[in-house]
Amino acid sequence: MSDEPPQKELTREEIYEKVWSTPGTKLAEELGISDVAITKRCKKLNVPRPSRGYWAKLAAGMKPRRVRLPPEPKQLATLTLEDPVPDVLPLPRGKVHLHPVAVELISALPATESSYDGMCRSESRLLPRVHVSKAMISHAARCLHVLIMAMQARGVSFEKTRSKYDPARFKWGDHELLIKIEEPTVLEDLLSRRVSGAFSDDWEARKKKPSGKLTFSFDEDRYHRHYDSRELRKLTWTEENQGTTEQILAKIVKASCEHFIKLEQERIAREERSRKEEEKRQAEEIVERKRKHEAAIEETIHVRAEDLLKASEWWRLWREADAFIQECERRWRDTQKGKLTKEQKGWLAWARETAIGMSSFETGYPDPARDGAFNREEIPEGGPYPSKRDFPRPPTMLKIPPPVVQQSGYGYSSTPAPARYPFWLKYQGR
Repeated sequence: MSDEPPQKELTREEIYEKVWSTPGTKLAEELGISDVAITKRCKKLNVPRPSRGYWAKLAAGMKPRRVRLPPEPKQLATLTLEDPVPDVLPLPRGKVHLHPVAVELISALPATESSYDGMCRSESRLLPRVHVSKAMISHAARCLHVLIMAMQARGVSFEKTRSKYDPARFKWGDHELLIKIEEPTVLEDLLSRRVSGAFSDDWEARKKKPSGKLTFSFDEDRYHRHYDSRELRKLTWTEENQGTTEQILAKIVKASCEHFIKLEQERIAREERSRKEEEKRQAEEIVERKRKHEAAIEETIHVRAEDLLKASEWWRLWREADAFIQECERRWRDTQKGKLTKEQKGWLAWARETAIGMSSFETGYPDPARDGAFNREEIPEGGPYPSKRDFPRPPTMLKIPPPVVQQSGYGYSSTPAPARYPFWLKYQGR
């Protein structure tokens, strides 16, 4: 067992200073962990890391700019979703430290330029869905910076997803919201005048070009679609069409807050409905248990009453059978001068043995502890219930057959089903 004291866990600020002052390999040796572990720790704490060329520029005597440490979401949350949103959210001007996600967008998006349309698409789970031209990357990143900072001020974080196929999204509690930034394309005329009879509306003389305007819309998860996705897809803002960029960003933040508030209200309503349904189900279970308990007690009382009637009927049958056997013996003795044959003696022995089995006294009935009345208040719900003998029914006690039950449109009816009309009579004589 080692006597060395455990290493103190570095704070977020200490990790930031070490990452920007020591190369990754040396820092991994110093801390005794792998470079991958440092990267994961930085991503978890939202600590920006130097780019690939940072250390080469530093070794060449240059002074590359550090990306400042962004505040934590809980430090930024000075407002709530219910607080009013300004009519205008200004874009950052000049050399302003952008949010790390916006910086990542500026560095990663140019590498995804398409060969057929010249547009760049984000393909990282650290970024939202962005589809713009190279000229609009910086503008899109600044707009994204404003949205993230405004939402973080209201307690909404911007987080990556576990799946590599889904983009990053805004998250507030258990609710998520995806934002999509696109640059629409417009048709461009290659021929502004007629040349050799070719018109400018010829499809070969036209091509698509970036419009230079951004369109903002709410997106939906392709695998986990929201129940209100139709309403989300209707919310779209295009620069210059719905106002200036600053006004559009304010509208997006306002719509996002309203969307999260609506989702939370619906979640609370669902939980309230579930709670009421659970209470109703539990109340129904209590009623059903009581009903079954009362039914079990009534069944026991009914069976014991029937046992009394069955036992008395069996006893009556035994007395009649015993009287019949004695009468048979008397008749045989009177006709045969008091003597019985071997067959007659055998039959009398068999008849008496058989008749004895009819007597309820042979089964120990009645037993006051098992066959009498009981206090139903002392029986716990769910049992154990008093025992029942359930005598076999004597042949002289007729069993009343249950009524015929047929199913109707609104439940069950105890009336017997009517006979079907013989439709073959309808057409007789035609």
